[in-house]
Amino acid sequence: MKIAIILQQKFDPNAGGVQRVTNNLSQLLSVQNEVYIICFNRNEKNRYVDNIPIVAVKSDIELKNILDQLNIEVIINQTGYSVKFTKMLLYITNNKAKIINNLHINPLNFYDNHKNIIQELFNRKKIGFLNTYFTRKIILGYHVWKQRKELGFIVKNTDAFVMLSEKFKPELFFLVPKLKKYLHKIHGIGNPFQRPEVDVKALPKENIVLFVGRLDLSQKRVDLLLEIWKKLHVQAPDWKFWVLGDGAEKKNMEKYCLQNNLDRVQFFGKVDPTEYYKKAKIFHMTSAFEGFGNVLIEAQSYGCVPMLFDSYAAASDIVHHNQNGILIKAFDCNEYAAETKKLMDNPEKTSELALNAYENVLRFSYEETYKKWEKVFESLK
Repeated sequence: MKIAIILQQKFDPNAGGVQRVTNNLSQLLSVQNEVYIICFNRNEKNRYVDNIPIVAVKSDIELKNILDQLNIEVIINQTGYSVKFTKMLLYITNNKAKIINNLHINPLNFYDNHKNIIQELFNRKKIGFLNTYFTRKIILGYHVWKQRKELGFIVKNTDAFVMLSEKFKPELFFLVPKLKKYLHKIHGIGNPFQRPEVDVKALPKENIVLFVGRLDLSQKRVDLLLEIWKKLHVQAPDWKFWVLGDGAEKKNMEKYCLQNNLDRVQFFGKVDPTEYYKKAKIFHMTSAFEGFGNVLIEAQSYGCVPMLFDSYAAASDIVHHNQNGILIKAFDCNEYAAETKKLMDNPEKTSELALNAYENVLRFSYEETYKKWEKVFESLK
């Protein structure tokens, strides 16, 4: 089968998020199919990445011609939430190829994002006199109505709709109840991950808590990371906290550490996290929401025990509480700190969870994930 995975950005397999997932998905599907990554981006060039052809297009006409020339049978649209891009694909394919829209965020993320955007708008534009409960409700109501309408159109008119978890279906149906009648073409598939072959018991583990991710407030809630660590700083003097990543909150986080004498917090910037996973015993994530949480699986693959708030539906897909990680009541920093201290004080339990975490990663292997994609392809016939 000839498959085109379509991105609306320049493809960088070493970047995070959708680009890394696209790289993994292309490798997964190419074992039994002819796969192309098509980038609808003016800065892209035709090339090969790991034997996968990267095809650059700059217009809808050029995209149509490429799809026709390659005789593409299935399109996986990685901008699965965009009704504008979906309409364009429907128009240029004219039923010649099946279209699968791939949603890389949880459905209620739209709602959370709009709330944050609205608040930021009032903060930046100095229009505080309009910042009332009633005004915010009207604006949020409009965006939710618009999103319901767009999601309804996308699911109804595409051939399949793939989300990152089966547990996101209730969220989708909460937003757009009428989509229940399209249940047959709505699927939940986690991101594929190829586990590294390592001996977890032999890794040079140190007393390190690790964070890897974008340093922002609205989604990652990095303010809570330091609030939790502040509670642990005195209680665990032989432990360090390593922060990997960059973002708008980095300077504020560094300032907070100086003001509170958190001298065992180190910021490493945006670097390859592999060697850091190998050394850290515990992984902290404080996100308010995620699409999936690839870093959790990455941490588990090196025996780094993940701890996170049970704040989004797919969290419990990856982490089974007290078996291969720790789930904590959403935004309870006291409980988070207490559960972390328990692991710090119980190296046997931490080692047990680390080994279980490493085995858990196999559930997201290429082989297991491909079985789920096969069912999607079967549903298109």
